[in-house]
Amino acid sequence: MKKYIYTGVLLLGILGASAQSKETRKADKHFNNFAYADAIEAYLDVVADGHEDEYVQGRLADAYYNTANTQDAAKWYKKALANSKNTRQYFAYAQALKANGSYMEAATAMDAFAALAPNDLRSIAHANNRTAATDLLAAAPKFNVQVVDGLNSEYSDFGPLLHDGKVYYTSAKNDVNKDGWNNEPYLDIYMADYDAESRTLTNETVLAGEINTKYNEGTVSFSPNGKTMYFSGENVLRNGGLFKKRFIRDSVGKSTINLFKASLVNGAWENVSELPFNSANHNTGGPAVSLDGTRLYFSSNMEGSLGGSDIWYVTINTDGSYGSPVNLGKEINTEGSEMFPYISSKNTLYFSSNGHPGLGMLDVFAVQLKGEGFGTLRNVGAPINSGNDDFSFSIDEDLQKGFVASNRADGTGSDDIYAFDKIAPICDVALTVQVADSENGAILAFADVVIYNASNEVVANKTTNEKGEIHFTYECDQAFKVVAAKELYTENSVAVEKTDATELSTQVLLDKIPEVIVLNPIFFDLDKHAITEQGAVELDKLVEIMASHPTMIVKVQSHTDARGNDAYNMKLSVKRVKATVEYVLSKGIHAHRIFGSGMGETQLVNDCGNKVDCSEEAHQANRRAEFIIVPE
Repeated sequence: MKKYIYTGVLLLGILGASAQSKETRKADKHFNNFAYADAIEAYLDVVADGHEDEYVQGRLADAYYNTANTQDAAKWYKKALANSKNTRQYFAYAQALKANGSYMEAATAMDAFAALAPNDLRSIAHANNRTAATDLLAAAPKFNVQVVDGLNSEYSDFGPLLHDGKVYYTSAKNDVNKDGWNNEPYLDIYMADYDAESRTLTNETVLAGEINTKYNEGTVSFSPNGKTMYFSGENVLRNGGLFKKRFIRDSVGKSTINLFKASLVNGAWENVSELPFNSANHNTGGPAVSLDGTRLYFSSNMEGSLGGSDIWYVTINTDGSYGSPVNLGKEINTEGSEMFPYISSKNTLYFSSNGHPGLGMLDVFAVQLKGEGFGTLRNVGAPINSGNDDFSFSIDEDLQKGFVASNRADGTGSDDIYAFDKIAPICDVALTVQVADSENGAILAFADVVIYNASNEVVANKTTNEKGEIHFTYECDQAFKVVAAKELYTENSVAVEKTDATELSTQVLLDKIPEVIVLNPIFFDLDKHAITEQGAVELDKLVEIMASHPTMIVKVQSHTDARGNDAYNMKLSVKRVKATVEYVLSKGIHAHRIFGSGMGETQLVNDCGNKVDCSEEAHQANRRAEFIIVPE
């Protein structure tokens, strides 16, 4: 990746370098001019001459890191840190190790970094999720990623953005005016026709108009009406007379990256002007216009940044002026580097960061913009992210297709553009529902769980496992009703409110149906066995319970009072059982699920036996039906 993009990520060895010597003077000059390829060669000559020390080791490590050679970077960081406690180098060492797939060693290096800088946001994030990299690799992928044939060159190609049927991107494929950073040509902005379905590119051309210079130009963004283009490029005096398009340099003679805008005039991009918050002493790049066109997001290392590069925004006023830059704060920015913001049509901010936990180097992250706040930050995972730099993510949310750039090992050049299909939500919630007994808290395995969406449509049918749990993953900000049921328990439900949390747990408690189903007593008229109106109401409750529990078997016991002789009462109770069973069967319950027996006057509930004078209410209490659940 080119220096104007990488300035916030790198500059690693420039700060705090205090061991320069006459032996390293040549190498240091290359390094300080960002000519890292030349610096590596010169430092290796210093080593060959017998002047290797901690300073040279660190500079070599930084130079290799800055040119994305993480294998050699890790080797030299290990040497440099053998007798050093340099926090910056420990972090870079951890990043390089992750890029090389050495995740356990990377975690150990981050442990050392966190011990030296416990209050650093990166240390806190590492302590909270030490296994982030391996967890991301184990997660189900949310994308299919493929190289775009015919687009990539042997050099840097990145920054793809689909706009109005064309793809705009940045490339060094012009093969002239090579940059000493990595011996690649300077970057220009290109455009081409692009068919998203076939991933074919046609009519590729360097962007016409006043945009490109002989130096570096970079990523673009457009206003909602498509009439204004924002782009980043080196701080070049574009109207300099005889010496036009020459660098504007900072106080130490370095050029910076700035933001510019251009207007679409008769099909060409003209009237290029720089934005008022640019400076020769800080970088501003990676423009991204908000959905409504009222904000311009960008990355910068301007004063007030937390790290090497932060994401900021300015308000775009109706008169075309701009507000003061606003830092997005610690929810987004870290002491590392955040860059390449992109706002999707779903108002999701995508950006790349090496400060949040990830797979190594720059990873792509996503967060929902919510007014002045943010939702839950998410690493979009592999295969969008790799151990290397993954950046300049963009997506068409309607097509579920997009682009990302990466310098991963299987590419054509130093940075390559990849196309992807989104196959699963990035913002998803992992819901765990546990079903348990309401009385004793015992977990209930093999319970049935049905999940309904806000339209009362069934979206999932599941059965609890041996832990009494089901797991359901869904896209953020949806509400659900979760209904649980199990044999011999009454059904219950809970509501799941909208959230964008990564994980959510809830519990559904079920009341156990007692062994004897308790209904209001089913009374019979004296010397009668017909089902009364009151009895029908109660039996309908029994039918409802049995319908909800299709394997439940019920035994009916019918009882009489003690008036009349014992044999007669036994016969009467048998008739009442038959009437009760027939009523239940008439409601659709299968015959094998209900049976009964007449008990006569053998199980009175009071002392109103033979020849005992009792009130009518007392005798009626004995004329009853009981419903006993038969164990399976």
